Amino acid sequence: MSLKSVVWSRHSGFVVLSALAGLALSGCGGGGGGSGSGTAPTVTITGKITFDRIPFKASPQKGLNPDAPIQSPARLVVLEALDASSQAVLASTTTSDTGDYSISIAQNTNVIIRAKAQMLKQGAAPTWNFRVLNNTNGDALYALDSSSFDTGAVNSTHNLNAASGWGTTSYTGTRAAAPFAVLDTVYSARQLVLSAVASSVFPDLNLYWSATNKPTVNTFCTSSGDIGTTFYTNAAPNADNCIDGGALAAGIYVLGDFTQGDTDEFDQHVIAHEFGHYLEDRFSRSDSIGGSHNPGDKLDLRLAYSEGWGNAYSGMALNDPVYRDSQSGVSSEGGFNLETDVPSVHGWYSEGSIGGILWDIFDSGTEAGDTVALGFAPIFSVLTGSQATSDALTSIFEFAAALRTANPNAAQGIDDLLTRESISTGSDAFGNAETNSGGSVTALPIYRDVALNAPTAAVCVGASAGSSDNNKLGNRRFLRLTLTSPMAVTITATGAVDPADTNSVAATDPDMVLYHRGFLQRSEATGQTETISQQPLASGVYIIELYDFDLGDTGVGTKPHCMSVFVTG
Repeated sequence: MSLKSVVWSRHSGFVVLSALAGLALSGCGGGGGGSGSGTAPTVTITGKITFDRIPFKASPQKGLNPDAPIQSPARLVVLEALDASSQAVLASTTTSDTGDYSISIAQNTNVIIRAKAQMLKQGAAPTWNFRVLNNTNGDALYALDSSSFDTGAVNSTHNLNAASGWGTTSYTGTRAAAPFAVLDTVYSARQLVLSAVASSVFPDLNLYWSATNKPTVNTFCTSSGDIGTTFYTNAAPNADNCIDGGALAAGIYVLGDFTQGDTDEFDQHVIAHEFGHYLEDRFSRSDSIGGSHNPGDKLDLRLAYSEGWGNAYSGMALNDPVYRDSQSGVSSEGGFNLETDVPSVHGWYSEGSIGGILWDIFDSGTEAGDTVALGFAPIFSVLTGSQATSDALTSIFEFAAALRTANPNAAQGIDDLLTRESISTGSDAFGNAETNSGGSVTALPIYRDVALNAPTAAVCVGASAGSSDNNKLGNRRFLRLTLTSPMAVTITATGAVDPADTNSVAATDPDMVLYHRGFLQRSEATGQTETISQQPLASGVYIIELYDFDLGDTGVGTKPHCMSVFVTG
């Protein structure tokens, strides 16, 4: 899942995983690159850096198979030769796509070879900086160290392997493989982007993994490992992290506590899903409000699209539509097949529907009736193009409209996929032609136009699809305000019953969010009246989101909660 908020990045020291002579955790410093020591004679040290990947069992729903690890290459990771005494960096390089390295060091020097859980490329595009940090140890960067050795006077080979740490029925050793497994999924997820745009510049991304990152939460606190679930966030300065108002650093947080029953470091689809959220956020725009979501939920259109995108992207990045998420330690799993599974709920509010549509647009068209096979580049073009600048909120409607326009020969195939999932065709980015309400009397129309200095008919929200986290279908309504010239505006929402619906009640705590191609401002007061004053606003299209903070908490069941809205300018 994703955890939505605002802002970005943080940085710290190292957690060293000592290799060859056994694996143990300790702290250490770090340094930059370098080359051999002047004109002194050198030798070449070569080798391969690997990690133990624990695979899934061949039988579905059986979980991971820790007794059959696959020694996998640590690809494109930063590698350093350190002076064994001073820890100074004598030379640095990166491993190849096969995990191999070659580095020149002065003869007869006592050194340590260090492989960092970091992929770093600077200079000419493409560029990236992906790091795996320990959020329960000061955000230290994981690294794998060899025992110290003398380089001697002849070339030599030194291989390093990060072991899984698995014993007989549980982990008994240091889980050195985990950070490199997390990073290796990022390698694959990054490759898909480069297949579309070879010169991509990836914004820095930190991935936070710890053996004590757990799903149970007493107080949400990343430094103690109480992260709740694996998630992506673009950071939040006031996230109630550990203490009231504590900051939350940007990145992907990954579960790792075996004793609590859910580890994700070897669940490649889970990590690639969160990388998909990072792409939305940093290469494009995501208006998702985040929060809890489960298969079969009818969701807010932004959340449904974002989670469906994450599911589909994981399949695209790994070229595998079967999403597998290990659980109960290693003994079971959950998941789904993007290619063959039929969602329990169909519609623009279903992450299952949207994930299947996006996958079928990408893949080779093996399902009956699937005639679209566009690959990733056209999808990425929409993501980085119209989705980033659309006046409409991010949704399957915006995506489908832009993809049809850019690929007219595939328009009918795209419409066929939408029809299969009970999504009306012919809609623009605002879903203007949608007729599927999902059984919610407050879901349609998706957008209502609002005029300046004129009262708006009652705007109602409802909880017929549920109301946990206020992110379900019909929990929020959207008004479209078009300004033909720059001006200051004031928007007021007041709880009031709908005169045309005797079953309605007045919203007790209306809330509003103002968008213009992304978040602009929200109201934060309590009580039955809320106001947003914004000045100056440029001409253009603005979206006003309305909801009742108390929806589902007032004991009125599925009755619509209504409010009047007035925009002056």
